[in-house]
Amino acid sequence: MSFDTIGLLGIGEMGSAIARTLSTHTQVVTTLEGRSEATRARAEAAGVSDVGSIDEVVRLSDLILSVLASDTAPVVAAEVADAARRVGVRTLFGEFNAIAPVTVQAIAEDSADAMDVVDGGIVGGPRNLGGASFYLSGSRAEEVASLREYGIPTVVLGPIVGQASGAKLCHAGMTKGVSTLALDILLAAEALGVADTVMEQYSRAMAGVIEFVDRFVPDNPKRAYRRAEEMPEVARMLDALGFDGSIHRAAYERMRWLGSLEMDTDGTPSASDVAARIIAAQASQAGGQAG
Repeated sequence: MSFDTIGLLGIGEMGSAIARTLSTHTQVVTTLEGRSEATRARAEAAGVSDVGSIDEVVRLSDLILSVLASDTAPVVAAEVADAARRVGVRTLFGEFNAIAPVTVQAIAEDSADAMDVVDGGIVGGPRNLGGASFYLSGSRAEEVASLREYGIPTVVLGPIVGQASGAKLCHAGMTKGVSTLALDILLAAEALGVADTVMEQYSRAMAGVIEFVDRFVPDNPKRAYRRAEEMPEVARMLDALGFDGSIHRAAYERMRWLGSLEMDTDGTPSASDVAARIIAAQASQAGGQAG
């Protein structure tokens, strides 16, 4: 299936990367009503045209992709459905936000008279979009999967809305959950002055785990606020399935704390080095307050 015009809602880091890829193959439109100059600049750089309103995005687009923050996703989906009702079209809507399966299922049910919702889950980052996986599920997932012809690596998981978002959150819950727990333990080791001993033991007993956290922890502080928003969705998924989401609710609080430090540790070689930097920064802050 070809798409002459694709609507894109969300011109953040991931949205911009998607737009740059799509705009080399087809027209990409959005609405920048009420958005900042920084967002407008990103849209222009990514080749996205501002058509003025959500109604116009809906009227023009063969497919609309939503790539937003988790907490705004249901609101924006409702706005798209309302616009489809006003304009008098049936919209194909790709819900690519990190939200719980029950949330995307509710969106699909509430908007069933106005749009067909395809559940989407993105695993991977904007800096290597070609290496990411865009999971899809739903009755029209195969149609959206044709985005692979435009450079988006799509994978259809099945016909049930909730499968793709579930796959995304299982990945996010593991990577963010484990890396948050690991950083807390490394902070304790650093504060106690036993970091070298602990790391030596870890290297002998669980080298694979250390490799994992060294990959994920260093770029967390700078992005912790944004990534934290996925954790309540993981908890909601677990609760809805009859399990207990309390671990990921706690991870949300810890990631918010990490974001509050306002540290940029990108390029730091290891998770233990990140812990050492946090301890040093807190000691310096405490010394300054004491002085």
